[in-house]
Amino acid sequence: MKLFTKHFPYVQRGCKSYANMVVWGVGANVGHCIKTFEQLFSCLHRHPKIQIHSTAYIYKNPPFGYKMQPDFYNTSIVFSTSLCVRSLFSLMFYFERKFGRERVRLMKNGERSLDIDLIFYARKKANLAHMYLPHRDYANRQSVLQPLTFQLGLFK
Repeated sequence: MKLFTKHFPYVQRGCKSYANMVVWGVGANVGHCIKTFEQLFSCLHRHPKIQIHSTAYIYKNPPFGYKMQPDFYNTSIVFSTSLCVRSLFSLMFYFERKFGRERVRLMKNGERSLDIDLIFYARKKANLAHMYLPHRDYANRQSVLQPLTFQLGLFK
């Protein structure tokens, strides 16, 4: 199911751009997910080293992996930044904690108040124990592909 809110989808044309283009996959299934997404958008919009270019609609989909949990809400955010990868990860973890997520999880693919995945960072590629760029599972997840495909269509 596709959901639309004030900032999802959003397109900012002709805006300034920083050196590194980034795509975040954002998801949640605990609490007020849509409100969390709107607040995350506001935080990013105010950040001095981030310029939001676009967001996708919010995609409501059933959980995968552990299925005995609420449906997930997912979207994607495309922005440019002058932050390095390490600083961007710190910011991601900060936002996850700010919106109630514990980094230690009871189970993989379990419930969460906010999950941010770094899908793309510039044109960087990495295959490390703790990080894959681009994100290694993005092409297998409808929760990423649905919003991102829509988003890319906005620029045709």
